[in-house]
Amino acid sequence: MGYDRREIFFPCRGASCSGILYLPDRPGGPGLVMAMGFGMVKEAHADDYAPFFAEKGFTVLAFDYRRWGRSGGLPRQALYPMDQVDDYRSAIRYLQSEGLADRGRICVWGTSFSGGHVLTLLAFPEEGVQCGIAQVPNVYSYRTALEYFGSLDPVLGLSRDLDRGWRTGEPSYAPIVSREGFGIIASREAVEYYLEMEEKLDSFVNRVTADSIPRILAYNPGDYAGLIRRSLMMVVASRDKTTPPGLAREVAARIPGPVRLLEVEGGHFDIYREPLLSRIAREEAEWASRAVGELAG
Repeated sequence: MGYDRREIFFPCRGASCSGILYLPDRPGGPGLVMAMGFGMVKEAHADDYAPFFAEKGFTVLAFDYRRWGRSGGLPRQALYPMDQVDDYRSAIRYLQSEGLADRGRICVWGTSFSGGHVLTLLAFPEEGVQCGIAQVPNVYSYRTALEYFGSLDPVLGLSRDLDRGWRTGEPSYAPIVSREGFGIIASREAVEYYLEMEEKLDSFVNRVTADSIPRILAYNPGDYAGLIRRSLMMVVASRDKTTPPGLAREVAARIPGPVRLLEVEGGHFDIYREPLLSRIAREEAEWASRAVGELAG
């Protein structure tokens, strides 16, 4: 099935969120809402994954969170996890209210940090959300930080040292990754990936506000595993050094609803490259098609 790709904006809690809409030739079928990982923008991978779903008849909305990328909102580069979850909800409601997709057949898709948002959204679902796809998800922020640094003290100390915003009204920033010095994400594979994206994408900025750091550490969507009863597909990469695969498997085992666990050989960012990318996207689209019911055509 063919599709049309267009750039849009939609209302998002008093701001305007930037999106890419993939409209199949025969609209009115299921919908899929997707956003990217930690600090990343939609231009990174929307065009890699969304077409697989659009060709299956899904109306896909890939979007940037408030304060990121081409979306509005202040302070810029603030990563407040529950605000991002709310932005997913706004995107879902936009698809439903505009008649762009079947209100009762919505799937949510997330990768890395936003893979954790999928768990949150399935635990506390919007009406019409039937299933979710979580790629290499962040399930426990603080436990991941402990694996990186051995203690939360370096991360919280940096946040306190940098966060002068409470005094001045102007935000302070920490790098997402850094070749030298402290970065929020410390794995070598992440450093290479984010610096490559910084060169490639003019809408991506390699930093977060310092006041985001304690909010990120307190965000642990794996705690909601026991509440998830809608269908979930989880992708786990065996050599992932960024979101530990053992934590994802642990959470998947505690989910009472149906879980499809897809394990692939590779690192965290290999899922965004061939040959894994097409294999994963194809399996996701086929699984989602079954999860939301039979599609027209």
